[in-house]
Amino acid sequence: MNNPKIMMVAGEASGDLHCAKLAEKLKEICPSIALFGMGGKLMAQAGVHIDYDISDLSVMGITEVLGKLPLILNRLNGLKSLIDERKPVAIVLVDFPDFNIRLLPYAHKKNVPIIYYIPPKAWAWRRKRAYTIAKYASAVASIFPFEAKVYKEAGANVYYVGHPLLDFAKPSLSKAEALSIFNLNPDKPIVGLMPGSRKKEIKRLLPVMIDSARMIKAEINDCQFILPIAHTIPKDMIPKISDPPINLIDGANVYNMMSVTDLIIMASGTATLEATFMLAPMIVIYKVSLTTWIVIKNLANPNVKSTALPNIIAGKEIVPELLQDMASAENISEIAIRLLKNPDELENQRNGLRDVIAQMGEPGAVERTAKLVLDISEEHKS
Repeated sequence: MNNPKIMMVAGEASGDLHCAKLAEKLKEICPSIALFGMGGKLMAQAGVHIDYDISDLSVMGITEVLGKLPLILNRLNGLKSLIDERKPVAIVLVDFPDFNIRLLPYAHKKNVPIIYYIPPKAWAWRRKRAYTIAKYASAVASIFPFEAKVYKEAGANVYYVGHPLLDFAKPSLSKAEALSIFNLNPDKPIVGLMPGSRKKEIKRLLPVMIDSARMIKAEINDCQFILPIAHTIPKDMIPKISDPPINLIDGANVYNMMSVTDLIIMASGTATLEATFMLAPMIVIYKVSLTTWIVIKNLANPNVKSTALPNIIAGKEIVPELLQDMASAENISEIAIRLLKNPDELENQRNGLRDVIAQMGEPGAVERTAKLVLDISEEHKS
């Protein structure tokens, strides 16, 4: 394939990461490939020409989406213009469903094949989106076996590629090196704080995490705290925290951090699977506006009782989960103190996480997806 042009579209930190890994593999297989579209810092580092940066776009919840609607529409129209101007041989959409689904009909009308990588969680809520994607996408690269089944039933051309985190959710340092770099004492408890990669998550979840840390510290005086800052979060959004002392680190070191923690208090989302692959015990929390919560409850699959991915995959509660008003500092700290004082409970959670990993297929998802993208692109050219 000579100098193919492929558009890539991601909308938040996790999509930026997965798109960047895919871009690296595409360039490895086909060095002449030209990649462009919407993404963030990691995609740019991987060689994707970023026409639209996502730093001001990532949103959480119905009310925030309404506030960003003019910007969202502007980006959609901009990407449509890029399709017309650059005529890509394929478009790769990664997650970010409420935005990407609105790009599907236009790309389909222009006869550009679309590969939806990490599609919407139609198995959990808003199942009708699977039918929309089946109608317009040339292929769905599914990362869960039960997800592939839902999309196949909707009529989509599905490829179960496996989960990409199996390829790269690994620490780059030894445990001893990570402890040294983070200035942590291995003989004292280490608790990670992960409030999320969206600005709204930082505003909603970080204060309650800090309050939780304060309560944990009051009970377990030698406890140490560490907080990775996602690359999508401006440094000035993180307040100076002295009570308790919290070690702030670059989000690029998140896997090294996970490898040394005894427990992580974290926002529900993709990061819970990253922690799963690192066998890092966790407490999962989440808060959204009341309006968003009501909408989610009405649209969710009643058979899915959890938002934490390890629990969903296992079909039972492996990790504690606190949502909305239940995600209080008192509740979080009570569970955290109990776990930290009972190593057997932490080990039981690790065993549950091992069972989840066993259901996640084999490594190689990124390469399988890259080959799928190139094969479909070649078919389109010919």
